[in-house]
Amino acid sequence: MMQIRLLETALLLGLYVLLAGGYGLTYALARLNHRTSLRRAAVVLYGLHCLVAIGVVVWAPLGLGWKALLIASSLAMLVIPPVTWRYLEHTHRTGSASA
Repeated sequence: MMQIRLLETALLLGLYVLLAGGYGLTYALARLNHRTSLRRAAVVLYGLHCLVAIGVVVWAPLGLGWKALLIASSLAMLVIPPVTWRYLEHTHRTGSASA
């Protein structure tokens, strides 16, 4: 029985990462192409990512530290693509990587 819980948790965590990456990619494509439909898709993917995170925190047999890390990672994932996008715009505008 424990092996099935381990497999289920691993699959949920894989989905967690997949949705986070999908959100980041879709966010970048939306900014690059200026398409509202892609922005909406990015929001949906982030929402699904958060639902999976909540599911893992509530259901998975992980320690409190790991659950806190998942929550912190989900919050960070919300701001990483916009911050990275602004940094890339700045870098390409000025031609240097220094802030």
